[in-house]
Amino acid sequence: LLAPVIGGLADKYRAHRWAQLGALLSYALGGAIFAFAGDVMMLYYVASGFFGIGSATLLMINPAFIVAAGFSQDDEAVRLTRLNQTLIVGQLAAGLLLAALTGAGLSYELRFLTITAVALASLVLTALTNKEAAERIKSGPAPSESGRSEQKAVGVKAMLFSVFGIFLLAVLFGQIANTSLSGQFPNYMQQVFSIDPSMSSVTLSVSSIVTLIVLGMVGRWMAKSGPSPIWLTAMIMYLGTGGLLIILSSTFESVLPYLPLGLYVIYLQAMAWQDMVQPALAARATRGGAAITQGFLLFAVAGSYAFSSVLAAVAADAFGFGILAWIVVIGAGIAFLIGRTAIKKMT
Repeated sequence: LLAPVIGGLADKYRAHRWAQLGALLSYALGGAIFAFAGDVMMLYYVASGFFGIGSATLLMINPAFIVAAGFSQDDEAVRLTRLNQTLIVGQLAAGLLLAALTGAGLSYELRFLTITAVALASLVLTALTNKEAAERIKSGPAPSESGRSEQKAVGVKAMLFSVFGIFLLAVLFGQIANTSLSGQFPNYMQQVFSIDPSMSSVTLSVSSIVTLIVLGMVGRWMAKSGPSPIWLTAMIMYLGTGGLLIILSSTFESVLPYLPLGLYVIYLQAMAWQDMVQPALAARATRGGAAITQGFLLFAVAGSYAFSSVLAAVAADAFGFGILAWIVVIGAGIAFLIGRTAIKKMT
């Protein structure tokens, strides 16, 4: 939720490079504090804060390096694809590293110190390579999808009461479709389809590999057609998978586990497509600076994530886990209608 503030400061002082480096330093500090916190509970909160601020800053600043650099649509698509593929590879590598450290019997303290070491190594590598990239970031908004340059950057109120604000509203509802099922995935599959959580866990691993491959094809699609059709297709995928899960759960007494799990893999592809193209769409819709634009996008995602996580939990408790697929369908449907309106205004 601090992302717009951090982004606004980065834009104001042209400190995009230092924001990225500061985020990595924040990770290193968080890991070190966790390692030496001992019995002081307050230090665990402080360490969590460092991790949260580091994550918010990187999720905001990394795409800004791409979508605000003036690249052609082809180059932008390639770079966003590689960014998101790199995130998946990093997550897989981190899981393997954690498993190896745990299997070797390392203490929690040493595992957190390993996080600190990785963050510091990333900090050094980034410091050696991000100066030129930061200098490419333009202070004003990116061109629209038609290639038309917008007026110079404006204040926060003018940003939000514009097509950018409409798009953020679409993002809010899209995130409801994104989070309501994914946050309760193992519970949903177990309660609605009697699928063991171990199978759900394997599905997540399989989906990571599928996403890594499919994003390459999506990147080529984005290079040819821009981000708009991909985002709208992601909403349609939410609608389709949510609707089919409703049919499976309400029509058949029992189904093969591969059917709902396969639908969830498709659902996760929609999540990956949505995450990849939203920064580019925000950059096209905005009249504000590069970093604050991505900051408000992250604010919308995080705020909706918090709300929809609670909504899903309360709804499942009150009406049963089957209601989650309905929330996906409703959220995606509203997001599609609002998003289509915003996209038409961008062109």
